[in-house]
Amino acid sequence: MYHKAVQLPNISDPSSPIGAEENAECVMKVGEKKARSPTVDQIAKMYGWLREDHISLYSTQRSYILKKELAELENALVRYTLNYLNDKGFILVSVPDILHHSIIESCGFATKGDRNQVYKLDFMNEYGKYCLSGTSEMSLAGLLKNRIFNHAELPLKLCAVSRCLRAEVSGSEREGKLYRLHEFTKVEMFVLTLGDSKISSLMLENIKEYQTELFSDLGIHFRVLNMPTQELGSPAYKKYDIEAWMPGNQFYGEISSTSNCHSYQSRRLHIKSSRDKTDLSEKQSYVHTLNGTACAVPRMLTAIVESNWDMV
Repeated sequence: MYHKAVQLPNISDPSSPIGAEENAECVMKVGEKKARSPTVDQIAKMYGWLREDHISLYSTQRSYILKKELAELENALVRYTLNYLNDKGFILVSVPDILHHSIIESCGFATKGDRNQVYKLDFMNEYGKYCLSGTSEMSLAGLLKNRIFNHAELPLKLCAVSRCLRAEVSGSEREGKLYRLHEFTKVEMFVLTLGDSKISSLMLENIKEYQTELFSDLGIHFRVLNMPTQELGSPAYKKYDIEAWMPGNQFYGEISSTSNCHSYQSRRLHIKSSRDKTDLSEKQSYVHTLNGTACAVPRMLTAIVESNWDMV
């Protein structure tokens, strides 16, 4: 019965549009669309910023090697993001990229079957229990497993920089070489709040505001979408996606998202709060968990380089 119960998806916020992706509601636009520019692939080739030749000899086809100014920009983006999050009260955590499969499943991501994006280590022996993390959300959630927090300790705001490893399927050619990858760097936010819908819903709006402030100073045009029910996945109660305009190939591409997962993850990971965690007679309740992308580096590089290109 338990194994069936954990497969049930979360409920959805009444304010989430019903249906498929095309029903997403645009709640904000920032900046102006830029005219067509060269693609980031073309610009990187001109300046020797991106190594791709013979990469399949030592890595996967959907990997990348950044060089020179583009590698410097990657590090600058991470530092810019972490400085901002530090000012907003986030605690930086260094996390592992190898996780027990139960942690990933408790976060709402399948590790079994053919239709998942999770890399597994050496199936059928001890390492078959472990997987490569697709986002530091998983590691940060696992860090808090079986914890009880005093109400006064919440909200707890954590962030991490990690490599994200995903068995992504190839997208269209117009997405470019830095869009849909098997491995990339990302800065992630992870927040615990009291198990109160009003409180966690307000925090979701705060995280969305952090994201829009971060992106607004980077010279890109983007829109914020309230995602419909079929796009929430199993864990999300409500979700916003942020899509940036990619001038090189003239399309909107997702650069960020933020989700309120209510108690979906905390029930599976046994994360609770109490007025006084040392008093066993005090009522304990499940916290709410939220996550948000602060900077998915390769997609941000694509949007920034193409949007700020001004060479004739």
